[in-house]
Amino acid sequence: MSVAAPVPLLDCRNIGVRFGGVVALSGVDFALHPGEVHGLVGCNGAGKSTLMKVLAGVVPDYSGEIRLDQKLVHLSSPREALSHGIAMVYQELSGIEQLSVAENLFLGRQRVSTWGQVDWKEMNRQATASLAELNIHIDVRSRLRDFPLVIRQMVEIARGLHSGARVLILDEPTSALSLPEAKRLFELIEHLQSRGVAIVFISHFLEDVLAICDRVTILKDGRKLETRPTAELDRTTIIRQMVGETGDSTTEECTETTLPPATVGSPRLDIYGLKKAGCFDDITLDVKPGECLGLYGFVGAGHQDLVHALAGSTTVEHGQVWLDGKPLRTGDVTASVKNGIVLVAADRAQTLARRASIAHNMTLAHLRKNLGNWLVRRREHQVCQPMLETVGCRPPNPALRAGSLSGGNQQKVVLAKWLLGPIRVLLLEEPTRGMDVHAKAEIMELVAEQKRQGAAVILASTEPELVLAHADRIATMARGRITRIFTNERTTKQDLMRLAEV
Repeated sequence: MSVAAPVPLLDCRNIGVRFGGVVALSGVDFALHPGEVHGLVGCNGAGKSTLMKVLAGVVPDYSGEIRLDQKLVHLSSPREALSHGIAMVYQELSGIEQLSVAENLFLGRQRVSTWGQVDWKEMNRQATASLAELNIHIDVRSRLRDFPLVIRQMVEIARGLHSGARVLILDEPTSALSLPEAKRLFELIEHLQSRGVAIVFISHFLEDVLAICDRVTILKDGRKLETRPTAELDRTTIIRQMVGETGDSTTEECTETTLPPATVGSPRLDIYGLKKAGCFDDITLDVKPGECLGLYGFVGAGHQDLVHALAGSTTVEHGQVWLDGKPLRTGDVTASVKNGIVLVAADRAQTLARRASIAHNMTLAHLRKNLGNWLVRRREHQVCQPMLETVGCRPPNPALRAGSLSGGNQQKVVLAKWLLGPIRVLLLEEPTRGMDVHAKAEIMELVAEQKRQGAAVILASTEPELVLAHADRIATMARGRITRIFTNERTTKQDLMRLAEV
């Protein structure tokens, strides 16, 4: 006697999306059950974000049908999707950090007293109670920016649930979290499962997908390859399907390496006793031309703050930085860029104006050098086009809005921007965050080319595999201090993680 299949809470059938002449999705089926965590994986451009934006009401022009509780719905806007209980938490969080946690939780739905005034006491009480239900115990009167990323992420999840969400879409939720923070997020996800909330988990961290998801759907080139229970999958199988038999998964799989002998020559960048209270203390390092120095640590270890300080975007309280034997003024981004010290930040909003064209993004830092005294659109495009082709940006159209590109291609635009000027020191903060294995390989090959041309590279990351695959020397950091420097020796992922927990 056969057992009837469970009825999906959300059932998408034959979903198709076209952007002009480009097919973004074609005939995709996707089903989600109550209390299920459903992983969605695929290379950049596979259609993951497009499918989820259809469900979130951001892309209303789609073919096919969507059924919620077996009833046909059309999701024409984010408000419409939320009214049906579908909420999305994006990789780039949308909370307003200057407002309190309670204000963020009730954004657009503030509690008002009978006198027409905001009832702050009641709003704070309800916010505290709502978060407590999710095992989040914080002072809701404090500003959102005062909390670590994992808490801000949880508040955004709570905001969606507080609006009545039964379907929660999480876009790269662990991409910027340390292992302990990711574990805390997983505990929240498991709690939501027990309440019957259905969750879509989009991630390029396949270990996380396999750890938390019940089923996994693999997309490629806008089409669904298959959906299988997680128990039937492993990372190698998923990568093989995502990128094909010849897919490059070197970075994904690198768990140990033998570091080369120290690079010879005078340092390009010398750092002496650098200190910034609450971020890092007594940092003394150097990096030579043609060398990649890896900085590894968990979120909050100080390595990410350090590269921002070296780029001039934050000030330091003590210490000196020397460039090619000459003292460098710290806390001055303009001076750093002029001297060829450039930063590719983890938060692309810091180095990319998404609403502006690709061309404007690329020429902004080098207007006079590349365009002369007059800004001429045709000349701007002539300058940018060859560089976009060099970095492999797809499509290489300078007139497109930068925000319309995939994450990997946005990062290529940032690199292309700096390539228009001299690069003496290339600072990288999570340069492959939220990318698939192919996009990671392409970005890191561009970095390797800069290294071959003599740039000094500092790679700050919370991914041990990335650092092991690409660094010539590795400095581990914990609580703002360097715990060890590895050079000319066999080094493993376990070594790095152990020293990052000191």
